[in-house]
Amino acid sequence: MALCFTHATAGYLVYEAVRPAGPHRPLLLAASVLLANAPDLDFLPGLVIGEPAAFHRGPTHSLAGVALVVVVATALGWRRPFGRGPAWWAGFAAAAYGAHLVVDFLTVDARAPYGAPFFWPLSDRFHHSGLALFGEIVIDPSGRLAFVRSLLTPLAMTVWLREVAFATLVVAAVTLVRALARSRLPRFAE
Repeated sequence: MALCFTHATAGYLVYEAVRPAGPHRPLLLAASVLLANAPDLDFLPGLVIGEPAAFHRGPTHSLAGVALVVVVATALGWRRPFGRGPAWWAGFAAAAYGAHLVVDFLTVDARAPYGAPFFWPLSDRFHHSGLALFGEIVIDPSGRLAFVRSLLTPLAMTVWLREVAFATLVVAAVTLVRALARSRLPRFAE
């Protein structure tokens, strides 16, 4: 299971890919980061009933989840926020939410079932890449306190630190690339 920092970084990359030049768009950034972390909200019902992993890596981790988000984004897009239409919002939402699935596909998975049911409900088969780029924290699903403790083990802290370092490097690299691109743009006299 990748942590929120890697998913947030994926959302940030989607945001940077779609935002126009100029100042940051904080609401668009927040929407992208939230959508990139949204599939893991499936932990919440499990935490409520005392079984944290009861619903994790289910329908929210599938293309059906992406489709539902696209429908909602399309409906909201008719309001034309930021001057963008429904098709733009559908694509943005699919990319940001789908970024979570890509990260999970590329994350070490130490405990079965490996991967996620990306093609649910058409198939219950779990899919996972042989290329693991991101570390995993093995969650103890035996209860709420065990769940929290598993996030704070020495091994988990190592994963947290790696994810923070990864996020920092990605944000720094994107900032540098944007700054270099701005400095090379021709300046016209007003």
